[in-house]
Amino acid sequence: MGVVIRQSIFSSIISYTGVIIGYINLLFLYPRFLQPEQIGLLRTIQDVAMLMAPFAQMGLAQSIIRFYPQFSKDSSNGNGFINFILMLSLVGYGLFILIFLLLKDNIILFFAENAGAVANYIGLILWMTFLLMVTTILEYYSRSLLKIVVPNFLREVVIRLLQGVLVGLYFLKIITFDQFLTLSVAIYIITLVILATYLVSQGNLKANFSFSAIPLSKVKDILIYSVLSLVGSASIVIIGKVDSIMVAGMAGLAANAIYTTAFYMATVIEIPKRAITQSAATLIAKAFEKNDLDEIQSIYQKTAINQFIIGALLLIGVWANLENIFQLMPKGDVFRSGMYVVVFVGLAKLIDMAFGPNGEIIVLSKYYWFNMITVIILAAVGVMTNFILIPKYGIIGAAYATALALVIFNAVKWIFVYRMLGLQPFGWAFIKVLLIIAVVALLNYVLPKLSNVFVDIFYRSSLITFTYGALILISKSSVEVDKIFRSVLIRIGFTKLK
Repeated sequence: MGVVIRQSIFSSIISYTGVIIGYINLLFLYPRFLQPEQIGLLRTIQDVAMLMAPFAQMGLAQSIIRFYPQFSKDSSNGNGFINFILMLSLVGYGLFILIFLLLKDNIILFFAENAGAVANYIGLILWMTFLLMVTTILEYYSRSLLKIVVPNFLREVVIRLLQGVLVGLYFLKIITFDQFLTLSVAIYIITLVILATYLVSQGNLKANFSFSAIPLSKVKDILIYSVLSLVGSASIVIIGKVDSIMVAGMAGLAANAIYTTAFYMATVIEIPKRAITQSAATLIAKAFEKNDLDEIQSIYQKTAINQFIIGALLLIGVWANLENIFQLMPKGDVFRSGMYVVVFVGLAKLIDMAFGPNGEIIVLSKYYWFNMITVIILAAVGVMTNFILIPKYGIIGAAYATALALVIFNAVKWIFVYRMLGLQPFGWAFIKVLLIIAVVALLNYVLPKLSNVFVDIFYRSSLITFTYGALILISKSSVEVDKIFRSVLIRIGFTKLK
């Protein structure tokens, strides 16, 4: 357990470091050195490849988590298993290429009117799809080995650092834009080689093509599980990438640059959710083992309100400083048109956090199958609403679609959990926090705008944080927040609070 905790801590640090680098790239380097159409083309190439990669690997990565423990007792069998999965992935990629070639004309036609340049980089997209496919399989293998730090570091930090370096090389005219795009894909070759070398050096990846330890019946189980996993994993990727791809195809590459930049700005709101949900899922699993629904209800409500409190503060902070952020951004006047994308996507993320760990409760219960249904529903709603709203409202329509899909997604899960388990996340604390949000939003509205951007960000953010935090504590909206505040006071010398 100590290894898991240490790796989780390191991974959290890496994730936040990656977010900072990502913000520097997306909010400052890209707008400074690239045109919006170039940013949009880069993001479209990446997003299309990321969308296709799960189909190419056919859900095999998820099968590693499920079946590797059955072969891991013998290192030879373990290596044989992962080599078997890699071989199957090559077969899957071959089938994917055949299907892609059949659909190629339709794909090109989708981008032809507003993003015709994408057609010139189909080969690059296919190469990136292949690299992402193999990398994902090795990452899942590393996860099965409880070695998550190196893969996370490569994905979250190294790729973003190298991307920033490439933008600098293009600005200095050392490379052309075509070379910049090619090298942006080549980055994934570098990280794949490093990851494979790391696994080889640890003795976890060897050339072993003896598959005698994998019986035919087990192969059947692996293939069935992979296909079922593909439905869920592909739906999740569709949810995350379909909006930007559809914006590129229906509104243009420049619009996609603005949309993806604004979308990334909004995602800062949900970062704390990852750590909170991981901890909550562990506790929920233990409570289900004891069939303690009262404990699950308690975790459900506490997690939901704490996520809501943190997410609301971050959303207010981002919303209050949007003008300042766009003023600091290179080409901020261009990207300012994505302001309401930040607001609506941010609201969608906050709503998702407010519903708490409903997905984790479903997955860990005997109704785990329903989670796949909700994910498929979300993907379908996302595609349909984007098709309807993007032509009418542009990038704001994509933000509306994201918000609507997430509301429906969470409402369906909330109703299901309540009907089947009698659990629900909301209490009077939510009403208190909603009133506090209204007060703080009004405070931001009446605060005078200062001429110096940096001073305005500091004083505005400080007043909002202090007022919000004080009202949360006074209202006793969260027992956990109150405990943390008291422990901090005790540490700095207020011993009477013990």
